[in-house]
Amino acid sequence: MIDCKCSFAMTLIKGDFSCEKAKSVTRRGGLDIACTSELASERCKQIYKEFKIAGLPAFDAEDDLLKTPASVFIKIQFGGLLGLSRLITNSEIKIETVDNIYQLLEQSVEHYESLSDIPYSELVDTMRKYKIKRKKRQQTNKVLL
Repeated sequence: MIDCKCSFAMTLIKGDFSCEKAKSVTRRGGLDIACTSELASERCKQIYKEFKIAGLPAFDAEDDLLKTPASVFIKIQFGGLLGLSRLITNSEIKIETVDNIYQLLEQSVEHYESLSDIPYSELVDTMRKYKIKRKKRQQTNKVLL
């Protein structure tokens, strides 16, 4: 079986997005997402690379996990996919989720004919405006004595 690391794992682990090629796996670090298709995995790696090329300068950041906050990469992933979905559907309505990342990339290739023809610069605004959803704190009822 193919077991490629998912380029958009953050979006899937949080449960906000989904992908027909994704499979949950447990690795040394805990829960992770694997891709069941080499072709899909390569396509996602390429598009995520293009997202970073377009998005990192907007955050005045570089592609360095030690220097750039994780929040920047999260905004690039979520905002990039949401922006791409908006471009493909030609919608002015605010899109908040992607039901199938694989299908979105398939539609992108059909629409633009290749991944290199996607206007990545048009996704930067969505990346910058993406608001990271904070975890809701669980309230515990403490009894004061």
